[in-house]
Amino acid sequence: MFKHFSCNPILIAIIGLVILMASQGHALAQSNTMDLLKQYQHFKGKPENADEVSICNRLAEKFFFSSTDSALTFAQAALTGAKKLKLQTERARAMANIAKVKYIGGAFFQSLTYADSAVALSGQINYIPGLAGAINTRGLIYLGQNRFADAIPEFQQALVYNTKLKDSSRMSANYFNIGLCNDELNRRKQAFEYLQKSLHIAQQCKDNHMIQMALNRLGEVYYHLKNYPKALSFFKAALNFRNYQDNWEKTFAYSGIAEVQYVMGDYRQALENANKGFIVAKQLNAPWDTERAVKIMAQCYAALNDYEKAYHYQAMSRAYADSLTNERSEKEINYLHLRDKNAENLKLVKENEYNRQVIKSNRVITSLVAAFALLLVGVLFSLRRNIKLKNKLNLELQASNQAIAMQKAEIQAQQGELIALNQTKDRVLAIIGHDLRSPFASVLQALELMDSDELDEAEQKEVMQSFHQQLTLVAGLTNNLLNWANSQHSGATLQTETVELTDVTTEVLALYYSVYTSKQQRISHSFDVRMFVSGDQQHIRIILQNIISNAIKFTPRGGEINVFYTMKDGFTGIHIKDSGKGMPPAKLKQLFISSGRSISEKGTDQELGSGLGLFLIKQFVEENKGYIEVKSEPDGGSEFVVYFQSVPNSFGN
Repeated sequence: MFKHFSCNPILIAIIGLVILMASQGHALAQSNTMDLLKQYQHFKGKPENADEVSICNRLAEKFFFSSTDSALTFAQAALTGAKKLKLQTERARAMANIAKVKYIGGAFFQSLTYADSAVALSGQINYIPGLAGAINTRGLIYLGQNRFADAIPEFQQALVYNTKLKDSSRMSANYFNIGLCNDELNRRKQAFEYLQKSLHIAQQCKDNHMIQMALNRLGEVYYHLKNYPKALSFFKAALNFRNYQDNWEKTFAYSGIAEVQYVMGDYRQALENANKGFIVAKQLNAPWDTERAVKIMAQCYAALNDYEKAYHYQAMSRAYADSLTNERSEKEINYLHLRDKNAENLKLVKENEYNRQVIKSNRVITSLVAAFALLLVGVLFSLRRNIKLKNKLNLELQASNQAIAMQKAEIQAQQGELIALNQTKDRVLAIIGHDLRSPFASVLQALELMDSDELDEAEQKEVMQSFHQQLTLVAGLTNNLLNWANSQHSGATLQTETVELTDVTTEVLALYYSVYTSKQQRISHSFDVRMFVSGDQQHIRIILQNIISNAIKFTPRGGEINVFYTMKDGFTGIHIKDSGKGMPPAKLKQLFISSGRSISEKGTDQELGSGLGLFLIKQFVEENKGYIEVKSEPDGGSEFVVYFQSVPNSFGN
């Protein structure tokens, strides 16, 4: 139901709306529906009194999730009857019902129009249930568009009204939605506060579905905070909750457990739970949850060095992600429609106010001219006042038009970002197509030569060395490809935190111990105090892995690599300096511009590369608000300096 790296807010919001209806009880609701339909048949769909209008509204609410067409028909009939009979409460209720039906059907801007009308009318007549329901629907619309900051005030306002009504089930759902929004905005403390309130209220009113949802989301928050034992306990509590079981929550819990186990290094258990989540998600036909499960499986197989299965599940994850791109595009289009609708509403309000003022003024002028012809001075004064008012309204309209122009520029900027993203994807796919074809061809050729039994021992050894080089290239390219693919997921947010840079560097150097010792190289890692920086720890690790790997690759046997730190204008720089063959100025200028074979070279032991690592370094450094400097000259070695935002040591102690 939820996504850790790319949540589906529309699905979350719809399920949240279902929860608000669940407390009525399924069997009782079914029985009540049949009774209401029998009463409806007596007046054949033409409401003529208050009781009949109320029955139409109640039928609309019964059919929300079983037949949206029927719900819309009854709600519209109730609205027509309420207008005719001037029943303001039932009219507000009908508009709120239409807003919910339109929302469930995905017509967000129509839903928002009816919700706004329901809020306005309910406020005029002090109809608290109408206010609570319509405001909550507005919050769900914003949540469905990833506008979490806009959704929170709506849910908070709905919570105030539901608290007045003492509706525990809806209060629990409001707290849950506020907690969810805060978690998506990386406000972990607030997320805990609201989710724990949701869980407490749900336990008091025995709303078992909400209990299971709250347990799952609390596990997700602990996962974000890297408190893996706590996260594991909450996910298991949700999975083993005996009073209620929902398949949406089961697949979320399985995938959550798998993610925790993967981070903790228990790859086989993680693989088992991810596979369980995958099976349930497939049964539910839930592409978001299926994509999450197969992505974890790909990561587990890669960690277990089963690259064939890792590639298979990564390809499956990519296929799901591509199919979900269309859904994200539709969501963005709906968001643009909502913004256009809001701008249009603002313009209409100004125009209506202007027209009312003009009509009022004209009536006053006509009355004065007819009744007080002698009071010409008074009439002229009134005209002058109206001219000033008109000018003021014109200025307000101009300001509104400027705001619309700014929104249009924003939309165009977003379109530019989408085009740039597609170009980046095409660029990386071109690198993959070029760099994978050659090593696989070499591997096949080597296998054919070995199978022919025509090679002597020396030739077989040479073929095996070539075979090893090609597999090493494919493994490196696959790792960088997986890292890049992870960074491109929509909704994948930067996990900014305080990172102990010296510890991460030590861990990365340990990974390459066997590589640089086999080349008889000496690596020194110098620091006087521990260095703390702000950034995404996984990104920093990938940046250092690629730079250190390149330093080892281009440094000859017996060479030296020095790693040390400096401070500069609020940034901490990590220097990776080697005694390798260096780079000419022409190549240095193209270092982070070109990619693939145009920039990649063989190492001092003929190691191959793809150029994708430099592409990842540039992207991740910029995403973490840092910058990179490179100094190099032919046969004079190279020095890469990566600057991250500094954090005082006391923060890490």
